[in-house]
Amino acid sequence: MDKRKNNITSAQLMGLIVSIQVGTGIVSLPSNLATICGHDGWISVLVYGIIITAVVALIIKLMNRYNNKSIYEINKFLYGKYLGGLLNLLIVLYFWYSVCLCLRGYINVIHVDLLRSTPTFVLCVFTLIPTCYLAWYGLKYITRFAQMIYLSIGFCLILCLLVFSDLRLNFLMPIAQSGIEGIKASFSPCIFAFLGYEVISVIYPEITNKQKAMKFAIGANTITTIFYIILVLVITSFFGEEMLKKSINPIIKLSRSYRAPIIERMDVLFISVWLPAMAMSIAGYFSVTYYSIRKLLKLKKKVIYLIVFTLITILLSNVPKSISNIKVYTNIMTRSGTIFSIFLVTCYLFSFIRKKGVNPHV
Repeated sequence: MDKRKNNITSAQLMGLIVSIQVGTGIVSLPSNLATICGHDGWISVLVYGIIITAVVALIIKLMNRYNNKSIYEINKFLYGKYLGGLLNLLIVLYFWYSVCLCLRGYINVIHVDLLRSTPTFVLCVFTLIPTCYLAWYGLKYITRFAQMIYLSIGFCLILCLLVFSDLRLNFLMPIAQSGIEGIKASFSPCIFAFLGYEVISVIYPEITNKQKAMKFAIGANTITTIFYIILVLVITSFFGEEMLKKSINPIIKLSRSYRAPIIERMDVLFISVWLPAMAMSIAGYFSVTYYSIRKLLKLKKKVIYLIVFTLITILLSNVPKSISNIKVYTNIMTRSGTIFSIFLVTCYLFSFIRKKGVNPHV
Protein backbone atom coordinates (compact mmCIF):
# COMPACT_ATOMS: atom_id res chain seq x y z
CA MET A 1 0.00 0.00 0.00
CA ASP A 2 1.24 3.45 -0.87
CA LYS A 3 1.60 5.10 2.55
CA ARG A 4 1.76 8.58 1.08
CA LYS A 5 -1.80 8.19 -0.24
CA ASN A 6 -3.01 7.22 3.20
CA ASN A 7 -1.09 9.73 5.32
CA ILE A 8 -3.43 12.21 6.99
CA THR A 9 -3.15 14.98 9.56
CA SER A 10 -4.96 15.22 12.87
CA ALA A 11 -7.09 18.05 11.47
CA GLN A 12 -8.14 15.82 8.58
CA LEU A 13 -8.98 13.07 11.09
CA MET A 14 -11.27 15.53 12.87
CA GLY A 15 -13.10 16.32 9.64
CA LEU A 16 -13.50 12.62 8.87
CA ILE A 17 -14.97 11.82 12.30
CA VAL A 18 -17.40 14.76 12.20
CA SER A 19 -18.53 13.88 8.67
CA ILE A 20 -19.21 10.22 9.54
CA GLN A 21 -21.07 11.15 12.72
CA VAL A 22 -23.16 14.02 11.40
CA GLY A 23 -23.83 12.73 7.87
CA THR A 24 -26.58 10.23 8.63
CA GLY A 25 -26.81 10.56 12.40
CA ILE A 26 -28.78 13.81 12.33
CA VAL A 27 -31.45 12.69 9.86
CA SER A 28 -33.73 10.91 12.32
CA LEU A 29 -32.19 11.85 15.69
CA PRO A 30 -34.63 14.66 16.66
CA SER A 31 -37.75 12.58 15.90
CA ASN A 32 -36.37 9.49 17.64
CA LEU A 33 -35.52 11.50 20.74
CA ALA A 34 -38.94 13.16 20.73
CA THR A 35 -40.59 9.73 20.67
CA ILE A 36 -38.47 8.44 23.55
CA CYS A 37 -37.90 11.38 25.89
CA GLY A 38 -40.10 14.20 24.56
CA HIS A 39 -38.64 17.69 24.52
CA ASP A 40 -35.59 16.74 26.65
CA GLY A 41 -33.68 15.16 23.80
CA TRP A 42 -30.98 17.80 23.94
CA ILE A 43 -30.12 16.73 27.51
CA SER A 44 -29.58 13.14 26.34
CA VAL A 45 -27.32 14.39 23.53
CA LEU A 46 -25.25 16.37 26.04
CA VAL A 47 -24.89 13.43 28.44
CA TYR A 48 -23.94 10.89 25.80
CA GLY A 49 -21.67 13.40 24.06
CA ILE A 50 -19.64 13.73 27.28
CA ILE A 51 -19.49 9.93 27.68
CA ILE A 52 -18.35 9.40 24.08
CA THR A 53 -15.69 12.12 24.50
CA ALA A 54 -14.24 10.14 27.41
CA VAL A 55 -14.27 6.96 25.27
CA VAL A 56 -12.48 8.79 22.44
CA ALA A 57 -9.78 9.93 24.88
CA LEU A 58 -9.23 6.34 26.06
CA ILE A 59 -9.00 5.10 22.45
CA ILE A 60 -6.28 7.65 21.72
CA LYS A 61 -4.48 6.62 24.90
CA LEU A 62 -4.63 2.98 23.75
CA MET A 63 -3.16 3.90 20.37
CA ASN A 64 -0.38 5.91 22.02
CA ARG A 65 0.66 2.90 24.11
CA TYR A 66 1.60 1.05 20.90
CA ASN A 67 4.05 2.76 18.62
CA ASN A 68 2.41 3.34 15.24
CA LYS A 69 0.11 0.30 15.45
CA SER A 70 -3.58 -0.08 14.60
CA ILE A 71 -6.09 -2.16 16.52
CA TYR A 72 -5.37 -5.05 14.14
CA GLU A 73 -1.75 -5.33 15.31
CA ILE A 74 -2.69 -4.55 18.92
CA ASN A 75 -5.16 -7.45 19.00
CA LYS A 76 -2.40 -9.90 18.09
CA PHE A 77 -0.17 -8.50 20.84
CA LEU A 78 -2.91 -8.75 23.43
CA TYR A 79 -4.78 -11.91 22.44
CA GLY A 80 -2.40 -13.91 20.29
CA LYS A 81 -2.35 -14.82 16.60
CA TYR A 82 -5.57 -16.83 16.33
CA LEU A 83 -7.92 -15.07 18.74
CA GLY A 84 -6.51 -11.73 17.58
CA GLY A 85 -7.14 -12.74 13.96
CA LEU A 86 -10.74 -13.66 14.76
CA LEU A 87 -11.29 -10.32 16.52
CA ASN A 88 -9.82 -8.50 13.51
CA LEU A 89 -12.28 -10.30 11.23
CA LEU A 90 -15.20 -9.24 13.43
CA ILE A 91 -13.99 -5.61 13.36
CA VAL A 92 -13.80 -5.61 9.56
CA LEU A 93 -17.30 -7.14 9.35
CA TYR A 94 -18.59 -4.42 11.69
CA PHE A 95 -17.21 -1.66 9.46
CA TRP A 96 -18.56 -3.39 6.35
CA TYR A 97 -21.98 -3.71 7.99
CA SER A 98 -21.83 0.02 8.77
CA VAL A 99 -21.11 0.82 5.11
CA CYS A 100 -24.11 -1.18 3.92
CA LEU A 101 -26.49 0.29 6.51
CA CYS A 102 -25.37 3.90 5.92
CA LEU A 103 -25.78 3.37 2.17
CA ARG A 104 -29.29 1.97 2.66
CA GLY A 105 -30.27 4.84 4.95
CA TYR A 106 -28.93 7.38 2.46
CA ILE A 107 -30.82 5.80 -0.43
CA ASN A 108 -33.98 5.74 1.67
CA VAL A 109 -33.77 9.52 2.21
CA ILE A 110 -33.36 10.05 -1.54
CA HIS A 111 -36.33 7.76 -2.21
CA VAL A 112 -38.61 9.55 0.24
CA ASP A 113 -37.68 13.14 -0.63
CA LEU A 114 -36.38 13.15 -4.20
CA LEU A 115 -36.38 10.17 -6.59
CA ARG A 116 -39.32 7.98 -5.64
CA SER A 117 -39.46 6.00 -8.89
CA THR A 118 -35.74 5.32 -9.35
CA PRO A 119 -34.75 1.71 -8.49
CA THR A 120 -32.69 1.29 -5.33
CA PHE A 121 -29.96 -0.61 -7.18
CA VAL A 122 -29.44 2.26 -9.62
CA LEU A 123 -29.21 4.79 -6.79
CA CYS A 124 -26.66 2.60 -4.99
CA VAL A 125 -24.47 2.34 -8.07
CA PHE A 126 -24.41 6.07 -8.75
CA THR A 127 -23.86 6.83 -5.05
CA LEU A 128 -20.81 4.57 -4.82
CA ILE A 129 -19.11 5.74 -8.02
CA PRO A 130 -17.52 8.85 -6.42
CA THR A 131 -16.89 6.86 -3.22
CA CYS A 132 -14.92 4.22 -5.16
CA TYR A 133 -13.01 6.95 -6.94
CA LEU A 134 -11.90 8.49 -3.64
CA ALA A 135 -11.17 5.11 -2.02
CA TRP A 136 -8.96 4.21 -4.99
CA TYR A 137 -6.65 7.13 -4.24
CA GLY A 138 -6.47 6.54 -0.49
CA LEU A 139 -7.44 7.96 2.89
CA LYS A 140 -5.77 11.31 2.22
CA TYR A 141 -8.29 12.19 -0.47
CA ILE A 142 -11.27 10.87 1.49
CA THR A 143 -10.34 13.09 4.45
CA ARG A 144 -9.84 16.09 2.19
CA PHE A 145 -13.32 15.64 0.78
CA ALA A 146 -14.64 15.21 4.33
CA GLN A 147 -13.82 18.85 5.10
CA MET A 148 -17.01 19.73 3.17
CA ILE A 149 -18.91 18.81 6.32
CA TYR A 150 -18.08 22.20 7.80
CA LEU A 151 -19.86 23.87 4.86
CA SER A 152 -22.93 21.70 5.44
CA ILE A 153 -22.92 22.38 9.18
CA GLY A 154 -22.57 26.11 8.53
CA PHE A 155 -25.53 26.03 6.14
CA CYS A 156 -27.61 24.19 8.76
CA LEU A 157 -26.76 26.77 11.39
CA ILE A 158 -27.77 29.57 9.01
CA LEU A 159 -31.10 27.79 8.49
CA CYS A 160 -31.53 27.67 12.28
CA LEU A 161 -30.96 31.43 12.45
CA LEU A 162 -33.47 32.06 9.67
CA VAL A 163 -36.25 30.24 11.53
CA PHE A 164 -35.28 31.64 14.94
CA SER A 165 -38.20 34.08 15.06
CA ASP A 166 -40.65 31.18 14.63
CA LEU A 167 -39.32 29.15 17.55
CA ARG A 168 -41.52 28.56 20.59
CA LEU A 169 -39.39 28.09 23.69
CA ASN A 170 -42.42 26.91 25.65
CA PHE A 171 -42.16 23.68 23.63
CA LEU A 172 -38.96 22.98 25.64
CA MET A 173 -40.65 23.38 29.03
CA PRO A 174 -40.47 22.01 31.63
CA ILE A 175 -36.77 21.17 31.44
CA ALA A 176 -35.68 17.64 32.45
CA GLN A 177 -39.25 16.36 32.65
CA SER A 178 -38.24 12.92 31.33
CA GLY A 179 -35.62 12.53 34.07
CA ILE A 180 -32.98 9.81 34.30
CA GLU A 181 -35.29 7.26 32.69
CA GLY A 182 -35.51 9.40 29.56
CA ILE A 183 -31.72 9.58 29.29
CA LYS A 184 -31.44 5.80 29.69
CA ALA A 185 -34.16 5.15 27.11
CA SER A 186 -32.46 7.42 24.54
CA PHE A 187 -29.28 5.34 24.61
CA SER A 188 -29.79 3.71 21.20
CA PRO A 189 -30.52 6.79 19.00
CA CYS A 190 -27.81 8.86 20.69
CA ILE A 191 -25.09 6.23 20.39
CA PHE A 192 -25.98 5.58 16.74
CA ALA A 193 -25.74 9.32 16.03
CA PHE A 194 -22.24 9.48 17.56
CA LEU A 195 -20.79 6.38 15.88
CA GLY A 196 -17.84 7.15 13.63
CA TYR A 197 -15.18 7.86 16.25
CA GLU A 198 -14.18 4.17 16.26
CA VAL A 199 -12.35 4.58 12.93
CA ILE A 200 -9.53 6.14 14.96
CA SER A 201 -8.45 2.65 16.07
CA VAL A 202 -7.87 1.61 12.46
CA ILE A 203 -6.34 4.64 10.74
CA TYR A 204 -4.32 6.00 13.67
CA PRO A 205 -0.96 4.77 12.24
CA GLU A 206 -1.54 6.96 9.16
CA ILE A 207 -1.69 10.20 11.18
CA THR A 208 1.47 12.22 10.63
CA ASN A 209 1.21 14.53 13.66
CA LYS A 210 0.06 12.13 16.37
CA GLN A 211 0.92 14.57 19.16
CA LYS A 212 -2.18 16.56 18.16
CA ALA A 213 -4.48 13.58 17.63
CA MET A 214 -6.01 13.71 21.12
CA LYS A 215 -6.92 17.39 20.81
CA PHE A 216 -8.48 17.07 17.36
CA ALA A 217 -10.31 13.79 18.10
CA ILE A 218 -11.93 15.28 21.20
CA GLY A 219 -12.58 18.45 19.20
CA ALA A 220 -14.42 16.40 16.57
CA ASN A 221 -16.78 14.87 19.12
CA THR A 222 -17.27 18.27 20.75
CA ILE A 223 -18.28 19.83 17.42
CA THR A 224 -20.74 16.99 16.80
CA THR A 225 -22.22 17.29 20.31
CA ILE A 226 -22.73 21.08 20.10
CA PHE A 227 -24.21 20.83 16.60
CA TYR A 228 -26.62 18.07 17.64
CA ILE A 229 -27.74 20.04 20.71
CA ILE A 230 -28.41 23.19 18.67
CA LEU A 231 -30.31 21.32 15.98
CA VAL A 232 -32.40 19.26 18.42
CA LEU A 233 -33.29 22.42 20.36
CA VAL A 234 -34.26 24.31 17.20
CA ILE A 235 -36.28 21.49 15.61
CA THR A 236 -38.06 20.65 18.87
CA SER A 237 -38.97 24.27 19.58
CA PHE A 238 -40.11 24.75 15.97
CA PHE A 239 -42.36 21.70 15.56
CA GLY A 240 -43.10 20.64 19.12
CA GLU A 241 -42.60 17.12 20.36
CA GLU A 242 -46.01 15.80 19.25
CA MET A 243 -45.55 16.81 15.61
CA LEU A 244 -41.91 15.79 15.72
CA LYS A 245 -42.84 12.23 16.68
CA LYS A 246 -44.65 11.89 13.34
CA SER A 247 -41.79 13.24 11.19
CA ILE A 248 -39.43 10.94 9.30
CA ASN A 249 -36.76 13.45 8.24
CA PRO A 250 -37.45 16.54 10.40
CA ILE A 251 -34.35 18.45 9.32
CA ILE A 252 -35.52 18.36 5.69
CA LYS A 253 -39.03 19.27 6.79
CA LEU A 254 -37.57 22.27 8.62
CA SER A 255 -35.97 23.52 5.40
CA ARG A 256 -39.32 23.19 3.62
CA SER A 257 -41.04 25.23 6.31
CA TYR A 258 -38.95 28.34 5.66
CA ARG A 259 -40.01 30.67 2.86
CA ALA A 260 -37.11 32.72 1.52
CA PRO A 261 -37.90 36.01 -0.29
CA ILE A 262 -35.84 35.09 -3.37
CA ILE A 263 -35.27 31.31 -3.23
CA GLU A 264 -38.54 29.54 -4.04
CA ARG A 265 -37.58 26.03 -2.84
CA MET A 266 -35.32 26.30 0.20
CA ASP A 267 -35.53 22.54 0.74
CA VAL A 268 -34.01 21.82 -2.68
CA LEU A 269 -31.05 24.06 -1.87
CA PHE A 270 -30.71 22.45 1.56
CA ILE A 271 -30.82 18.90 0.19
CA SER A 272 -28.24 19.73 -2.49
CA VAL A 273 -25.88 20.97 0.26
CA TRP A 274 -26.63 18.19 2.73
CA LEU A 275 -26.52 15.14 0.41
CA PRO A 276 -22.71 15.29 0.01
CA ALA A 277 -22.43 15.41 3.80
CA MET A 278 -24.63 12.35 4.15
CA ALA A 279 -22.66 10.56 1.45
CA MET A 280 -19.51 11.25 3.47
CA SER A 281 -20.68 8.80 6.13
CA ILE A 282 -20.72 6.12 3.44
CA ALA A 283 -17.39 7.22 1.97
CA GLY A 284 -15.73 7.28 5.40
CA TYR A 285 -16.81 3.79 6.43
CA PHE A 286 -16.27 2.47 2.88
CA SER A 287 -12.68 3.71 2.69
CA VAL A 288 -11.83 2.46 6.20
CA THR A 289 -13.30 -0.97 5.42
CA TYR A 290 -11.48 -1.25 2.11
CA TYR A 291 -8.28 -0.02 3.74
CA SER A 292 -8.67 -2.69 6.45
CA ILE A 293 -9.29 -5.51 3.98
CA ARG A 294 -6.28 -4.56 1.87
CA LYS A 295 -4.09 -4.23 4.95
CA LEU A 296 -5.06 -7.55 6.52
CA LEU A 297 -5.10 -9.62 3.33
CA LYS A 298 -2.26 -7.73 1.63
CA LEU A 299 -4.16 -7.55 -1.65
CA LYS A 300 -2.25 -6.48 -4.73
CA LYS A 301 -4.83 -6.54 -7.53
CA LYS A 302 -6.40 -3.31 -6.41
CA VAL A 303 -8.94 -2.82 -9.22
CA ILE A 304 -10.43 -6.31 -9.07
CA TYR A 305 -10.91 -6.34 -5.31
CA LEU A 306 -12.33 -2.82 -5.24
CA ILE A 307 -14.96 -3.79 -7.83
CA VAL A 308 -15.83 -7.02 -5.99
CA PHE A 309 -16.02 -5.18 -2.66
CA THR A 310 -18.29 -2.53 -4.19
CA LEU A 311 -20.66 -5.03 -5.82
CA ILE A 312 -21.05 -7.06 -2.61
CA THR A 313 -21.70 -3.84 -0.69
CA ILE A 314 -24.47 -2.86 -3.11
CA LEU A 315 -26.10 -6.29 -2.85
CA LEU A 316 -25.97 -6.33 0.96
CA SER A 317 -27.30 -2.77 1.24
CA ASN A 318 -30.48 -3.90 -0.52
CA VAL A 319 -31.32 -6.47 2.16
CA PRO A 320 -33.43 -4.04 4.29
CA LYS A 321 -36.67 -3.56 2.34
CA SER A 322 -38.54 -1.03 4.49
CA ILE A 323 -38.09 1.68 7.10
CA SER A 324 -38.98 -0.77 9.86
CA ASN A 325 -36.29 -3.16 8.58
CA ILE A 326 -33.76 -0.32 8.56
CA LYS A 327 -34.58 0.45 12.20
CA VAL A 328 -33.96 -3.18 13.16
CA TYR A 329 -30.59 -3.20 11.41
CA THR A 330 -29.78 0.19 12.94
CA ASN A 331 -30.29 -1.26 16.42
CA ILE A 332 -27.88 -4.06 15.54
CA MET A 333 -25.28 -1.54 14.41
CA THR A 334 -25.78 0.45 17.62
CA ARG A 335 -25.21 -2.63 19.77
CA SER A 336 -22.20 -3.65 17.70
CA GLY A 337 -20.70 -0.17 17.93
CA THR A 338 -21.25 -0.15 21.70
CA ILE A 339 -19.59 -3.56 22.07
CA PHE A 340 -16.67 -2.39 19.90
CA SER A 341 -16.24 0.72 22.06
CA ILE A 342 -16.28 -1.35 25.26
CA PHE A 343 -13.79 -3.71 23.65
CA LEU A 344 -11.39 -0.83 22.86
CA VAL A 345 -11.59 0.43 26.43
CA THR A 346 -10.98 -3.14 27.67
CA CYS A 347 -7.91 -3.38 25.42
CA TYR A 348 -6.56 -0.20 26.99
CA LEU A 349 -6.97 -1.63 30.51
CA PHE A 350 -5.64 -5.05 29.48
CA SER A 351 -2.54 -3.44 27.97
CA PHE A 352 -1.35 -2.66 31.51
CA ILE A 353 -1.42 -6.38 32.28
CA ARG A 354 -0.11 -7.85 29.04
CA LYS A 355 2.60 -5.42 27.98
CA LYS A 356 3.85 -7.13 24.82
CA GLY A 357 4.35 -4.51 22.10
CA VAL A 358 3.73 -1.57 24.42
CA ASN A 359 5.89 1.48 23.75
CA PRO A 360 8.28 1.62 26.74
CA HIS A 361 8.41 5.43 26.59
CA VAL A 362 4.66 5.75 27.30
